[in-house]
Amino acid sequence: MKVFHALADALTAHGVDTVFGLMGNANLLYLPAFADAGGRFVAVAHEAGAVAMADGRARMCGGIGVASVTHGPAFTNALTPLVEAARSHSQVLLITGDPPPVPTHFHHFDIATVAAAAGAGYERVHRPASLVADLNRAVQRIVAERRPVVLNVPIDLMQAEAGEQAPVTLPVAPGPLAAPEAEALDGALGLIGSAKRPLVLAGHGAAVAGAREALVELADRTGAALATTVLGKEMFAGHPRDVGIFGSLAHSVASTVIAESDCVIAFGASLNMWTVLNGELLRGKRVVHVDTDPARFGSYSPVDEPVAGDARRTAETMNVLLDQAGVTAANGAWAERVAGQLAGFSPQDDVDDRSGAETVDIRTAMIRLDRILPAERSVVSDIGRFDVGVWPYLRVADPLHFTVMGGFGSIGLGVAGAIGAATAGTGRPVVAAVGDGGFMMHLSEFTTAVRYRLPLVVVVLNDGAYGAEHYKLRNHGYDPAYSAFAWPDLAGLATAMGARALTVRKAEELDAVGDLLSTLEGPLLVDVRLDPDVNLVRY
Repeated sequence: MKVFHALADALTAHGVDTVFGLMGNANLLYLPAFADAGGRFVAVAHEAGAVAMADGRARMCGGIGVASVTHGPAFTNALTPLVEAARSHSQVLLITGDPPPVPTHFHHFDIATVAAAAGAGYERVHRPASLVADLNRAVQRIVAERRPVVLNVPIDLMQAEAGEQAPVTLPVAPGPLAAPEAEALDGALGLIGSAKRPLVLAGHGAAVAGAREALVELADRTGAALATTVLGKEMFAGHPRDVGIFGSLAHSVASTVIAESDCVIAFGASLNMWTVLNGELLRGKRVVHVDTDPARFGSYSPVDEPVAGDARRTAETMNVLLDQAGVTAANGAWAERVAGQLAGFSPQDDVDDRSGAETVDIRTAMIRLDRILPAERSVVSDIGRFDVGVWPYLRVADPLHFTVMGGFGSIGLGVAGAIGAATAGTGRPVVAAVGDGGFMMHLSEFTTAVRYRLPLVVVVLNDGAYGAEHYKLRNHGYDPAYSAFAWPDLAGLATAMGARALTVRKAEELDAVGDLLSTLEGPLLVDVRLDPDVNLVRY
């Protein structure tokens, strides 16, 4: 058996059923072999799309996402989404390969150095007989280190005889950190016990840990309000003291509760600059920060009591200790006040609809789409000025059904990330929320969704400009027209590619989305026209 065939078989043995890639000499043989063995090869339009798709699939569906590119410029084309995956701790395997060992070959490139600069791990297949062992090591590192790994399979090995290989060994995920000892929680529990207006804040790490029940119990014991970061959104939906998103996207009641709170107990949240507004929202409060990564403590704002631990196990231990101390329903007046402020309130109450004659307020559009789209859905968001109108109003049934392709701050990765999520066959339609600039950056990848007839709704929030720059240019006294683009008709483009499409200039036109979804057999593009002069973001 040749190395390329052994690689295809080893991927299958590792449970890989889908590889996203763009063919070239370095992967020309193992990708068809993988498909012939029953795997699915999703052919992309650009190498960046392959990595972003693998990332989106890994985030939204679990397991390892696999991307494949050839050597040289194919690897550099994949660099931005590789950094994004590393910053987001995504489990991605990127397979590439050195070009032929000819000194003058123009595709020679230092893969290992650049992979390290991107924040990814690096492994190399050293000889034909070490293929499976080297692949095993790469996969184990992905799971153990919670980051992408680049696997270099040199092209000159591909047609060599594989020989006898090590057995495939499936990766072993590290278990959750042990619950902290009672003594390690003395300081944290002291702050919690002395708080009069506590607030429990949950991030993505708390959602991954399955900490909802333990955190709700902690909040009920202490009378705390409940809030989440963007990546934990909807974790506490339905609880009478759920104030929703904490930070720059907080609604009016949440902002009041956050301001009045005197102790923030954060679980699995990075407490980044947007969550805490560069520390402004934590000023004057005592802060308990529970996280599995001690490097996060104090990264953005000082914390009083850092606790290294798994969110669920730590909260459970806190509950046991509080129960032993007789704390069952503290701070009743605060709890009642928070619940009273939230009773009958909806974030929609804050919306001062700024729709125009031919444009829709993004918040109004999202509120309407939230009702129209299936409740069981996955949402993959790009980043841009539109986010402030999408994240608070387009809900999900589970926080793990939502992600943002924004760890590196690059626009344009949302569509490919959503395509990756849509390949998993979860039964949930995938909604991609993207700006017009980000969509046009990777317009070619929309054809991938069409070719594979994926259950994907791409909502383009189209203000005909790079919106943040439009606003900033005006603030600096320049003509914002420099940021404007006369894009072609996006619905027309999508239709020409073979998708269904709809242009929306009035909120009620979104009602057609429901009818289109009922007969949809592939992607749908919804081009929502916005006014670039309507700004909802603080810069």
